[in-house]
Amino acid sequence: MNRNVKKTREESLEILREYLTTDMSKGAICRKYGLNRNWVSRNLIKFAVADKKDGIAMKKLPGNVSVEKTYRDDDRDALLKRIRELEIELRRTEMARDAYDEMIRLAEQYYNIPIRKKSDAK
Repeated sequence: MNRNVKKTREESLEILREYLTTDMSKGAICRKYGLNRNWVSRNLIKFAVADKKDGIAMKKLPGNVSVEKTYRDDDRDALLKRIRELEIELRRTEMARDAYDEMIRLAEQYYNIPIRKKSDAK
């Protein structure tokens, strides 16, 4: 089989379903279908599906066969904590940006000089 033949979306998803639902390795699937040895890994990323070794699927595959979403509680808690930290950091950054904008606006008004760069600079 030619390794450079482009697979349709449906064919690709069917091959990934077979890989995820059987005990075949990535290499065995690639040999079976005559694919490049990195094809399975690339397509798992392309279709946003986690590898079966991870135990965490990022989304369900369309069609009859689905991979259940499973999340470990400690991973979920850690991710939620990280999200809260990032939201706080974002609020602080936005407040700092607003403060800098207000300082520049006041300085321009008080000293009556333009501080911001002109958009039509050469």
